[in-house]
Amino acid sequence: MKKYDLIIMGGGAAAFAAANRANKLEKKTLMINDSKKLPLGGTCVNVGCIPSKIMLHQGQEYYYPTHSKFKGIKVKGKANFVEALKETRKMIEGFRAKNYINVIKKQKYVDFKEGIASFIDEHTVSVGNSKYKADYILIVTGASAFVPPIKGIENIDYLTNANIFDLKKQPKSVIIFGGGPEGMEFSQIFRHFGTKVTVLQRSDRILTKHDPLIAEELRKHLEEEGIAIYTGVQAHEIKKTKKGLEIEVTIKDKGLKKVTAEKLFLGAGLSPHTKEINADKAGIQIDEKGFVKVNEYMQTSKKHIYAAGDVTGIMPLETVAAKQGNIAVMNMFENTNKTINYNEIPHAVFTSPEVAAVGITEEDYMKKYNTCMCSTVRLDHVEKALAIKDARGLIRMVLDHKTKQVLGVQIVGPMAADIITIATYIIKNKMTIDDIRDTVHVFPTLSEMIKKVAQSFEQNLDNMACCVE
Repeated sequence: MKKYDLIIMGGGAAAFAAANRANKLEKKTLMINDSKKLPLGGTCVNVGCIPSKIMLHQGQEYYYPTHSKFKGIKVKGKANFVEALKETRKMIEGFRAKNYINVIKKQKYVDFKEGIASFIDEHTVSVGNSKYKADYILIVTGASAFVPPIKGIENIDYLTNANIFDLKKQPKSVIIFGGGPEGMEFSQIFRHFGTKVTVLQRSDRILTKHDPLIAEELRKHLEEEGIAIYTGVQAHEIKKTKKGLEIEVTIKDKGLKKVTAEKLFLGAGLSPHTKEINADKAGIQIDEKGFVKVNEYMQTSKKHIYAAGDVTGIMPLETVAAKQGNIAVMNMFENTNKTINYNEIPHAVFTSPEVAAVGITEEDYMKKYNTCMCSTVRLDHVEKALAIKDARGLIRMVLDHKTKQVLGVQIVGPMAADIITIATYIIKNKMTIDDIRDTVHVFPTLSEMIKKVAQSFEQNLDNMACCVE
């Protein structure tokens, strides 16, 4: 039986961040990945962040030039959905090779094993007929699309972020089940390529982790592009018909309704990959949804066994997974007791307009303090947005009502995912609106929206010239 300092169960972002740190520390490490679930690189590169952004960009390159807001621009064109899928798959192979397959070969202290890893006991893991022992173990097996318990769904060939790239034909219509970031992004991917899209969301609004105003702003712009969005939906049954699929639902304030489409896409959350790891043999606590329970140091109920990434159910983002994997190894071998301040983690939805946020929301601040020093500015106050004829959206800022320190920023608008990093630095460095106003910004830029919303707390923007302060 081969002995290691660390065994990593999984091969995604958290795994590679952990392996990189372990390699720097010269700790003998074994990474084990089941490519039948997800190829090396995990969700982000294979079926998550990267492929969806490639498809979104392709759709936008076709859709918006053919719908130009400028009178002097008239463009006609065609878009091939299946060809776009093929090109995306090809590009992913390159990303996977460059950032994962080639990288693991260069890690001097890291071995790699293909297969399903499962616990024999709290220090021993099996892969097929082989057994491996380690002082520390990191669970980073990831998660995949949650399949909602709708009657008849087991008889449906539904689409997910994993199998959509196997489509050989573009569907004429699709029902998207789920109104979170994934559901919203894929609704626009399909729509920009010409597919009729209907979104069914269980909650009373899309993007439930954002303020209602932010969610409604995005909904408005998606509906303007022809995406039908229903919220407050309870799904009863789904079945095949001659025309495709039919879902019987009850929609809040609308009653019983039958929704039909050629295909169904599931974007209603995640289901963790923990069934095959035999967590009980290691004495690890799993919650009711199957996610691995961890403390703030990423330790499970066994202090030498850690978990990171989507398998924990904590803020399922590639950036968070990598950060968790990194600090888990630091805490194992360097006793750093490092934690993550999730209020300083930015996140985004890459629709058009984009949605991005960091820190506390107005809704959460109101619940905590029953007051809010908050301001919202629409993008028609940003000169660059007007100049490019894309003032879709708004920016909202939340301050500490005693100190004027910035605690949260939420944006709907073009380039929101890039601009939110500025807000992240502001929050991390505990800046106030006075600090922002004292900083010179480039004009004209979309990032000026940060300055504009800071100014709006103390001045009426309608009474100011565009370059004041």
